[in-house]
Amino acid sequence: MHRRLRAFLLVVLLILSSVPVSGMIPPVAATNPAQDSSPVTLRVAMPAPEQVDPTQQSRFEPATRDLVENLFVGLTRFNPDTQQIEPMLAKEWTISDDRLTWTFTLRDDIQWVRYDAATQQVVAVRPIAAGDFVYAVQRACDPTRPSPVTPNLMIVQGCHTIAHAFPEVITDLLIAKEIGVRATGPNTLEINLQYPASYFPSLLSTPEFRPLPREAVTAADNWTQAQTIITSGPYVLQDWQASGMTLIRNPFWPDDYAGNVAQVDVVFNSDTFTATTLISTNNADSARLLTAADVASARATTPDLLHSAEGSTLTMIGFSPERAMIELTEVRRAFSFAIDRAALAQQFFPGTEQAIAQITPSTVVAAPNVVASLYNPDRAQSYFTTAGFANCADVPEPMILLVPEEDPVWVEMGNAIIQQWTTLFGCNPALFEVKTIARTTLIDLAHSTYDPEKVTRPHLWLTTWTADYPDANGWIYDVLHCQYGYIRTGRACEAGDTYLDSATLEADVTARADLYTQAEEHFFGANGTFPVIPLFISTAARLQQPWLSGVSDAGSARYDLWTLDVVAQAAN
Repeated sequence: MHRRLRAFLLVVLLILSSVPVSGMIPPVAATNPAQDSSPVTLRVAMPAPEQVDPTQQSRFEPATRDLVENLFVGLTRFNPDTQQIEPMLAKEWTISDDRLTWTFTLRDDIQWVRYDAATQQVVAVRPIAAGDFVYAVQRACDPTRPSPVTPNLMIVQGCHTIAHAFPEVITDLLIAKEIGVRATGPNTLEINLQYPASYFPSLLSTPEFRPLPREAVTAADNWTQAQTIITSGPYVLQDWQASGMTLIRNPFWPDDYAGNVAQVDVVFNSDTFTATTLISTNNADSARLLTAADVASARATTPDLLHSAEGSTLTMIGFSPERAMIELTEVRRAFSFAIDRAALAQQFFPGTEQAIAQITPSTVVAAPNVVASLYNPDRAQSYFTTAGFANCADVPEPMILLVPEEDPVWVEMGNAIIQQWTTLFGCNPALFEVKTIARTTLIDLAHSTYDPEKVTRPHLWLTTWTADYPDANGWIYDVLHCQYGYIRTGRACEAGDTYLDSATLEADVTARADLYTQAEEHFFGANGTFPVIPLFISTAARLQQPWLSGVSDAGSARYDLWTLDVVAQAAN
């Protein structure tokens, strides 16, 4: 069976009352007087990450995001228990009258730290300063550096300009001049935005907005290796091998730990040591980010340990309102209410997708309170008849549903959707056809990045969206807004978009949630306009032992909030 990763080490919490709060300081070592007691050790199974650089993360690397969440801090932090954004590195902030300039006052008690393998001690390098944040954003926006620029950063003034400039014109002076991030003091930071964004604190909680230590980043090509990494979070990277890694508590962390986890032994999944194997043999306490195969195995072997919640990827059907019939709101409503999403999810994606009838999940900041109808055949038939197509009469032309060609299951599901429509509406199946297309081309069609004079969009198409910050704005606005949304159906702006625009200016989270609720109801209520049909949201599945508590379904893993019943753990 699996070899335990490392001998247990525990570092004691140390109050640095004598450490200066700004500028460079001599390295300070934290000793480990608790050699006579074993630390509370959490055993986690996860896919192996390639690196843990915060500004090189993407929405498609959830395992790495879990690690970054525990190793690095940002100006704000998402609380998975309350599903709200809380101050972290930023003590407080003010916003200018035009809502474009945000000024942050930073804490002076959070250190950059590293683990010294020679002395087996955690060393404090220096306090985090405002300049670390400036460096991180400039680096992330610079197209000549190995940091993929994420869309989230484009909200910062000048980042788009720099990211799309010719590499030969990029200089440090140009970057400093153009990008709207300034350190106005050791612990004061000013950020200028391209446009007002009340959800900006949610964006600041993401990895790409976290400060970086220039001296470590520039010292090695892959600076996040155990030998060179410098971190700032509640845990420190002690060791990193091919089979796993070890995190230990940061003894210089100034805040309380809500949980009791002092050490995290991470085991990387492999063909031999799968997540379900490690859990079923009691060699892991938690396994998140399960694959479809993991879920199927867990449902068969340890169903009592399997937990499921809403994930971060939405699947939907997009409409092309320029096509006949599709321009009619009643037809779009009818098509939506005629789909039995729950049956489709169970048939094609058991345990990995959940039916959803709106855009925004319930586990994000400012989540709307929506009670949407997933399946209502009577309503569907009524709308189809009102549109003038009772018994599918007078349908002007056959309709095409495009699906990505890379996965045959999408073809099967597309045909199943058409079967539901033809059966309910009494249509000739020949009126509908499923066709495949490359996923990249399908994305271009959904996002309108094509020449409409050369390409005619089909009537309907399947597409997906993955949100990468924990806020309702990252869902319904970023997906649907008539001008700026990812899905550009070509529809005119309407009342739902007005609610979305108002929400971007509303500072109160509760009021924002009310506006998003109104937008969702406008688009997907009983009389919604249905610019798209939400179908499924991915399932965030995890395996969790009964002796582990404090784990939330929302957001990335927060080991500082988790608690192990060590007696029960030891008994198993």
